[in-house]
Amino acid sequence: GRFWRVTGGLLILLICCINMYFVVAYVLALNHLALYVGAAILSVLYLAFVAYLTWLCLVALGLSFLACGTSVSVTRTLLSQEEASDPAK
Repeated sequence: GRFWRVTGGLLILLICCINMYFVVAYVLALNHLALYVGAAILSVLYLAFVAYLTWLCLVALGLSFLACGTSVSVTRTLLSQEEASDPAK
């Protein structure tokens, strides 16, 4: 149900935040500028990937208004073809 979807999403968000905290704490302990830059780039890529997965999951859960581009409904296509081939209706 909806409760478990929200609870699961919040749990995933919490785990991602904990992971980011440990990465930042580890990199700050190394005291090297190149590692700061590398960690920043990897963090941005990681967050972009998590955002993409979140968007994809929301579309899969039924929030079709988030889907980009055109999609074809098989049911509508079949009904349209049947109506066109059967003028008696």
